[in-house]
Order: sequence, then structure tokens, then C-alpha cells
Amino acid sequence: MTITNVNTNSRDIASTPKPWGVATALGWRHPRQVAYINRHPQLQGRCLYTWDHTENTPVPTESQDLIFILEDIYVEQRGQFQAHKLILDVDLGIDGKLRLIVGFSTACATTLMASLAALSPALLREPLSLRLRAGSSQGVVLPAIYVEGDWIDGRPLTRDGNGKPLPPVDLLTEIQTLLRHAMGVEMLPHQIRKAKSEVA
Repeated sequence: MTITNVNTNSRDIASTPKPWGVATALGWRHPRQVAYINRHPQLQGRCLYTWDHTENTPVPTESQDLIFILEDIYVEQRGQFQAHKLILDVDLGIDGKLRLIVGFSTACATTLMASLAALSPALLREPLSLRLRAGSSQGVVLPAIYVEGDWIDGRPLTRDGNGKPLPPVDLLTEIQTLLRHAMGVEMLPHQIRKAKSEVA
């Protein structure tokens, strides 16, 4: 299983990504597939991978870049240690649905959320281009979102009145509010699932 959604030359960081929906088909349909954003020690500089449960090993994707429409964003406790993870449910167009998972307390998650929170509701519902690169520090992943001709790092834009960075939970709440407004709904899909499970 490979992700081939975008083939961007890593040396040409300003190149314009391909339009959403014209990528090579991955053969993914339902259920939604899962990919992880992380600096796994077995993958050197690759930051995006799927997991081979048979071999119990990470499988790097062909591309570290994606174009998607954001459908949902939330935090969930996952794994053996019940760590908090940031979950992005996205639509890759003809490549199907994907669930992106990244540690909630990481610089990658904070940067990604800050960039999304800096967008207007209209832009948040447009196809978004995500580029992932390994940082110079060990374990760091540097995400950037391509919007209207620029790669966005929203951290400087998401600060409180005293100039301090907003806490991750506040960034998440801001994005969820923007996404609900953009979608014209009162609840996002994860909130609907939670409400249904509480009633059942």
C-alpha cells in the first residue's frame, strides 16, 4: 500500500501542487485507511507512513505530500499507552479517504493546527496541500500548508493578546469552530459519533 497523492520535488518547495482529484488512484475505498505523521527510527527522513500489521513494521509512503479536503479534526486517546493523538479525517478525492494521526503534544501538531486556524472558513473547505519534511532536530516533523500561492506556517499568526502562542487545545477548538462554520453544521462527524454512542 502506497500513498502517491502528490509527487512534489523536495528541492522545489515553492512548486505548485497538482489539483485535488487528479492524483494517481491508490485503490483505497472504504473503510478509511490510516497513515501516521512521525519520525519513526526505522525510516530515517521519511515522515509519513502506513503500518504493516503482518510484519509489524512501518511502510513509508512514496510521497511526503498530500492534497486533501479536511472532513474532521479532533483528539483521541490511542495505542498501548493511551496517548493523546491529533486525528485528521481527510478526503483525497479519487484516492479515497484517509485518517492522519500525529502526536497531539508535538511541534508538528501545533504547527499544523496553527496553520489551519489561520485560514478562513472558505479556504478551510478548499483542497489543502500538506507538505511534510524532517526537521534538523531529532524527531521533529515540519508541516506546511500551501494556500493561495504560499506555504503557510501559522504559528506567528495564532498568538494571544500578550504575544504568547495559543495552547494546542485552544487551536483545536478554533479549527473545529471554523470547520463547523464552513460546513454549515452544528456538529462535526466525531461529535455526532460521540453523541450517538452516549445515547446507545
